[in-house]
This record gives sequence, structure tokens and C-alpha cells, in this order.
Amino acid sequence: SLFAFMPAIAVGQMENEVQSTLDDVRIAQDVPGVSAVIVRNGEFLFSGASGVADIESGRAMTADTVLYIGSVSKILTAVLTLKLVEDGEFSLDDSVDFIAGAQSDSPVLISHLLSHSSGLEREGDFGYWFSADFPDDTALVDWLADTNLRSPPGSTLHYSNTGYAALGRVIEQTLGMSYAEALRSCVLDPLGMSHSGARGPAPNVANGYTPRGQILPSAERPFAGVGDPVAGRHVRLYHDARAMSPAFGAYSSANDLGRLALFLLGRGEEDVLSTGMRERMRERQPTGRGLGLRLGRIDGRAVARHDGWFAAHRAHVLLDADADLAVAVLANSDSASARDISNVLYRKAIELIDAPNER
Repeated sequence: SLFAFMPAIAVGQMENEVQSTLDDVRIAQDVPGVSAVIVRNGEFLFSGASGVADIESGRAMTADTVLYIGSVSKILTAVLTLKLVEDGEFSLDDSVDFIAGAQSDSPVLISHLLSHSSGLEREGDFGYWFSADFPDDTALVDWLADTNLRSPPGSTLHYSNTGYAALGRVIEQTLGMSYAEALRSCVLDPLGMSHSGARGPAPNVANGYTPRGQILPSAERPFAGVGDPVAGRHVRLYHDARAMSPAFGAYSSANDLGRLALFLLGRGEEDVLSTGMRERMRERQPTGRGLGLRLGRIDGRAVARHDGWFAAHRAHVLLDADADLAVAVLANSDSASARDISNVLYRKAIELIDAPNER
């Protein structure tokens, strides 16, 4: 029944019920603002928001409001990497020669970086979450050349931001342009993601906020960028992620993430990535992950997804290919769980899609 088109009356019902659900979950999580989209069968079923992008000015959150998407950036980096594979620039089995051990009998491959099995540490020795001192390309490559791998490449799953940052460097070396330029020309512009970019500061971005009455992880050792107090919270300040941007430094809007979700579900733009390669992104690799995506189940249904967090902005993209359904959520506080909001909206969409057919 999930593949039947919804009657027009059901579409209106969905908009009202999803908006009410979004309002309720935003209030329950005590988040200033949340934006969300639901797409299905190649169309937007819901595009909306709740609350504010800026507490002091009262600027409303909308589905076009720009927020930082944190590690949802990895989906964009995976798409760009796989495009270059399809374009013949390199292969998934090519080794990355600037990573320690790449010249050994067990080199780090492009596929290892994509599937978090490179053996690289998650963050490296930079300490940037507390210092805001994110490495530039030179510092990143120097660290990659000298670091010890925690396990042989391809042997174990270990989520790695440095691994995706390394992919950004591979892209730059291959194309002779910055990662931000490559992503815009090869992915963002073709997909019509006009409110998105690979590296901040983003224009007209929503403010991010600490939870009410709380500084994470503690007031004694806070994350970098705690700004002025406002309404019982603190504004979180943006810091340039620099060479780490391919891992977690991009920005987008809910509507743009909806366009990305439609693309990942197989709609349009074969010149960016073939339908077959998009399907491959959702295939389980030896690590148990997809390529740029985490695989799992909700209520017995197979889904692919990714979380994101940066500067008190939270993001989540959830894909159900069998139902041709996706949800994207953005929120502007560390009190938010964009993943939980996505789950709630996904279940609401499934409920409303099934209901007309049951009646």
C-alpha cells in the first residue's frame, strides 16, 4: 500500500498532521526552531518549520532557512567521490598515498575511507571541538602521513572524521580545485541545492543555541564557541572547519536536503551519479555501513540515514528506498535530537500514507 498515490484530501491531512507533530516535538525537546521535509514518489509531501531561527529578532524558521548540517556533509562527500569514480578519475580500489601505511602490503583504499574501515582515528590529535583550531590542508596531510593506524585497513569499522577529510583532499588533488568549488560545480548546482555550500560561514544562517540552563559538555570544559546568553541559553558561535569540512563543515536547508533525498532515492541527474551507484550507496559493506550512509531498520523497515552536529546545529536525513520515502530535519539547539524527530515524522508519514488505503 505504500506505493499507492495519496488522494488530494490525504495530502492536506498530511500537511496539517505533520505540522502539528512537528510543533509538538519541537516543544517537547525545547528547541527554538526546527525545519523538516518529507518526500515521496518524487515529490515533496511536506515542507515546513516550527519556531524561530533567531530568538532575539524573532526571525521565523522556514524550510529554506540555512543551518550547518555537521556529518550529513559526509553524504555530499560520498556522492562527489563516487561521481569521480564513475567519471574514471580514480577507482574505489585505489590507494591513498598520503596516508600512513598506504605504501605497505595493506594500503588505505578509497573504499575504506567511504565505509569507515581505513583504520584512522575518529578525530586525530587536533582537539578542535574545544579549541576551535581546525587543521588546514597542510596540517591534515602532515598528520595523516605520520599517524599510526588503529587497525589494518579494511579489517574493522571505526567511524572517522579524519577519513572523510582525507577524501576531501583526494578530491582536491584530483580536480585541482578546492573541495568547496568541486562540490558546488559537480553536485550542489546540478541538484538545485542553491541554499547549500561546502564551507561556512553560511549567509543568513540560523543561530545555534545551547540547551536551556546548560552548557555542553560542562561549564568547566565547554565546547568551543559559547557566546552571549539569551533567554536562558547561550548562542553557539561558528568556527571554520577548514580541512575537516568534507566530514562535517557543510551547510544546507531542509528544502535542499529534500532535493538531495529525492536524488538519493533515484530521481534525476544521472550525470551526477547513476541510479545504480546511488543504490550501491545503500548496499551493506563489510563494515556493516553503506557508502556515506548508515544502514538500519525502523519498525522492521530497512532505512539508510545519517546524523549531523556542528555548532549547536543538528541535522538528520532518513531514506526508505522500498517506500520511496525520505525525511530530512534541521534544528538549532543542542537540546534537539534530529534523529528522534525524523523517526517521529517518518512514522507519521507511514501512518498517513497507509490510512487512505485502509479506509
